[in-house]
Amino acid sequence: MFHSNRTTRTVRASVATVLCAALATTAVIAATPKLQTIDVTPAAKTISVGQKQTFTAMGTFSNGSKHALGPALIDISAGQYDTCALLASGGVECWGSNEKGQLGDGTTNDSLIPRAVTGIGTATAVSVNVWNACAVLASGAVKCWGYDGAGELGDGVPKAMSTTPVTVVGISTATAVGVGAEHSCALLAGGTVQCWGAGGDGQLGNGVYSGSYVPVTVTGISTATALSVGWAHTCALLASGEVQCWGANQNGTLGNNTTTHSSTPVTVSSLSGATAVSAGETSSCALTASGEVKCWGSIAGWDQFNFAVGVGGLGGPAKAVASSGNAYVCVVLRTGSVKCFGANYYGQLGNPTAGNPNPSPVLVQGINSPTKLVTGEEFTCALFSGGMMKCWGYNYYGQLGNRRPNYNSNPLPVTVVGTPGVVWNSSNTTKATITDRGVATGRAAGNTTITATTPGLINDNAVLTVK
Repeated sequence: MFHSNRTTRTVRASVATVLCAALATTAVIAATPKLQTIDVTPAAKTISVGQKQTFTAMGTFSNGSKHALGPALIDISAGQYDTCALLASGGVECWGSNEKGQLGDGTTNDSLIPRAVTGIGTATAVSVNVWNACAVLASGAVKCWGYDGAGELGDGVPKAMSTTPVTVVGISTATAVGVGAEHSCALLAGGTVQCWGAGGDGQLGNGVYSGSYVPVTVTGISTATALSVGWAHTCALLASGEVQCWGANQNGTLGNNTTTHSSTPVTVSSLSGATAVSAGETSSCALTASGEVKCWGSIAGWDQFNFAVGVGGLGGPAKAVASSGNAYVCVVLRTGSVKCFGANYYGQLGNPTAGNPNPSPVLVQGINSPTKLVTGEEFTCALFSGGMMKCWGYNYYGQLGNRRPNYNSNPLPVTVVGTPGVVWNSSNTTKATITDRGVATGRAAGNTTITATTPGLINDNAVLTVK
């Protein structure tokens, strides 16, 4: 056990982002052209064992446009200056800042394009934050990568960083994972929670104010159904509809009518019937069964509240909420509209005016019915059922994913990937394997059929011969 003495950078930092787990809409943006056909090229190709061949899935849309389709995305996570996406295949790709290896590709080089996280092929969830990221695997194990100065990687081996994933010790039944500034937590299948990393503010929840390089069990939590990790605090949704939080509380982020840190979970005041929770850097929010959004802590343009306060001006009930690192919040309404409020220095609220905070919710333009909404430090991203992803806000490191870093801001959403994405498959992997981006490798002599399939089951194929 130890207390973290890591020096904090002067730049603002990010928090983990969590969306309502019940959000499962299948709607897409009304104005989005629909995919009609896919054409896989080259139609036939012969390569030698060990050689590679890149296949492309070209989509033709209802408006006559054509463009190459990327991999199908099923989940996203926004960090400080980086973003990660979970692919339908179980792979994970990340892009943006990579100062401490948080992109997981074996380097510390920033990237404007998605980079595959090394060795991750069966992921079911991903979370990225300041300098590190973690993924839950289908086996229930958790792997993490990036900075490890406070034990954030959870493998019990002190190190400066790891640019490729390492396995968290002792976790085999994880269903969710969240990454904070210097700590991480996992929700286990039985409803308990384990955390690791820095603990100087009580953010590990095990009753002490010190850190751990391996997971420790959070005291008194046995019926958790969801988890959200903030900057230096964590919140858990319980089966009862209560929310309990632990860790740093200087901004009232624990919601228990105090500003005193707590190394054990405390119950959020004035909140019941919660169905989702989202913890940020200076604030936390919850969604109730009636569709009300309640927040506590510090949000730009608001007074600080140490207990849950209802958000007004949404114009209707909500179905998801995402709290951020830099004092702003975004909400998905049941109508499909998205509204945001709070800090807006870099256009992270998704409307043409950037600069002063908006204490009242404002409509995000061009976004409707996302299946996932996440908030990073000063940028926001939405994922749609067809696989399209749109982001807006701060883009200095290319974290919006549009391959065009912007040193000012993008206050209106920009498309990151086209809709829909595709899943690549080789009918005979003993002859050739294929990656999420259509790169096939010859393994043995013979033929295999390479197929690209969308979530809507539109597909095309090509024959690859290996000699």
